[in-house]
Amino acid sequence: MTTSRRVAGAALLIAGLVAASPGPAAACANGVSFTKLDTSGTAGSNPRHVATGDVDGDGATEAVATNLGGNSLTVLPGNGDGTFAAGAAYAVGTNPYQTVLADFDGDGHPDLATADFGGAQVSILINQGDGTFGAAVNLDVDASPRAIATGDLDGDGNPDLVVAQQSTSSVRVLLGDGDGTFTDLGDTATGSSPHGIVVADFDGDGSADVATASSGSAGISVLSGDGSGGLGTATANSATARLYSLATGDFDGDGDADLAAVSNGSNSLDVLLDNGDGTFAPATTYATPALPVAVGAADLDGDGSADLLVSSLKGGSVTVYQGAAGGELSQLAELTASGAYDATAADLTGDGVADVAVAASSDGAVDVFTGSCGE
Repeated sequence: MTTSRRVAGAALLIAGLVAASPGPAAACANGVSFTKLDTSGTAGSNPRHVATGDVDGDGATEAVATNLGGNSLTVLPGNGDGTFAAGAAYAVGTNPYQTVLADFDGDGHPDLATADFGGAQVSILINQGDGTFGAAVNLDVDASPRAIATGDLDGDGNPDLVVAQQSTSSVRVLLGDGDGTFTDLGDTATGSSPHGIVVADFDGDGSADVATASSGSAGISVLSGDGSGGLGTATANSATARLYSLATGDFDGDGDADLAAVSNGSNSLDVLLDNGDGTFAPATTYATPALPVAVGAADLDGDGSADLLVSSLKGGSVTVYQGAAGGELSQLAELTASGAYDATAADLTGDGVADVAVAASSDGAVDVFTGSCGE
């Protein structure tokens, strides 16, 4: 049962080409450490999110910075050594918060979608096949779309989109038609003021489900997918109030999709372990540096359990928490990163070990910390 659930979850992510970065090709038996590069990629004004993927097909990983202040994305070509060439800027809607990569038109090249918080829109940018992108096509959604995620909700092999709409406390489902267009399935109610959203198979039935994190006091909501794109009634799971970001991964190595959220009201990280049927154990809370604003998941050390990256704006750091069998987290490292608003993991140097890219909001940059296995 564990194996089938793990495979189902992987298929959901692959269908959406989600940039939830893989861990190293081989396990780092003696742990992993990170070294900050002297040079950073130049983004736009106030980057709030960073995603990664090989958008130009050259085998090196690019970074895509979401520039809240510039109403734009910056696509930074990877040089294959952790550095980036000069980026290209693309206009999107007002105040974009997050970006996902997925092949929306089925041509084998990752496209882009952003949640435009100030414009009540989702912007779709289609890859031209060489890592450049066409002009944004804007899809209207409800006010204040705060977060976006991708996965195959209806099982047709095309990546779909789900959008956390803060003002209306709802999730918008946009089913991918496979040609770069979308069918709008409308809204499903979720916990109050959702600030984070993820897609995974939480109940092991082979269909994608959705979870959101409430910036009010509603905790984490889980909405079961029906396999055709529809979502069921939200089930509330208690967590710390004022959640700001949400991630999913297998933090205890049992094959189930667990949840993690950060609260910028309590300077804390909540981890909820999946019982394997879509229900969750009570949250375990860990202290974080000041004002955590984002959490991401990736297996950094290759041990089969996902680790967590917590970006703390006032703390000026990204804290790495190591997952392990049993689900107890331990702090692996704290990476100094001024204005850290988001972090993601990817192999930016081609050595098989996960590196960390950070959206440095105060510097208008993407900082890189290269990973290496311990001796």
